[in-house]
Amino acid sequence: MKYTFQPAQADNQVNHVGSYRRRLPVSVERMYENTLDWAHLPHLHDSSFAEIRCLDAGAWGWRAEVGGVQSANGSTATPKSLIELTLDRQARRWITRNIEGPNKGAEIWTHVFIEGPQILDIVVDFYVPDVPVEAKDKVGMAYATAYEQLYDEDVAMMVERQQQLDLRVEGFDRSETLRLGAASELILPTLVKLSQRSFVLNQIAGEWVAYSAQCPHQMGPLIDSPIVEGEVRCPWHGFTFNVRTGECTSGAVCQLTEAPLVAEASDGTLLLKWADT
Repeated sequence: MKYTFQPAQADNQVNHVGSYRRRLPVSVERMYENTLDWAHLPHLHDSSFAEIRCLDAGAWGWRAEVGGVQSANGSTATPKSLIELTLDRQARRWITRNIEGPNKGAEIWTHVFIEGPQILDIVVDFYVPDVPVEAKDKVGMAYATAYEQLYDEDVAMMVERQQQLDLRVEGFDRSETLRLGAASELILPTLVKLSQRSFVLNQIAGEWVAYSAQCPHQMGPLIDSPIVEGEVRCPWHGFTFNVRTGECTSGAVCQLTEAPLVAEASDGTLLLKWADT
């Protein structure tokens, strides 16, 4: 277990059902970015959120209508909730409130403590109204368990994004080429590098294609996204892209970065090169 759960005090009278504590290998900048990023919830956390409709958002936080996932037996989804998140950078704190829907009146207070350049300690306090004293530990543990999964998924995204930001290259040598091994021996999809940039090499109906390994939105990984009807989907925010043209087919104003051409030599090996070389 990567976190600790602290039960509420027995004499607590303010609906506190427990606290979640954990150390995260991320910067406060990535943490705030993640906190304000309401759009990733139904994609990265699809086991917890079915849909989200943002009503208002800004540097202060966001307010949205959120739908839960279907139950295990496939019955109707959890009733929708109206959620509001308010970020206080000065206090290094944000408060998530259930305004309407299931658990109406519940509040989750998250405090951040900077322990190093990319080391944070977080303390998350759960406040849930009308919970009997004898049920507080059970309810608090349920919240902590849910937050454990959410943070596991969020940390993976934040760490990957930071790594891609650190590796980001401005400009590149268009004269470079890359000769791979025999095409028949490649296990697809495969990650390749040319001019310090990463690309996914794959095939569509026998046609070789190479496309950026990162989504242009926030550099989400595309290597594990299957090609469906010529498109890949970013696992972080659901943006879809045509792997041949790089066009965003889900309506966002962005596109995949330029990718090299793939040529198969007479000896059966593959060559990656830029269009003007």
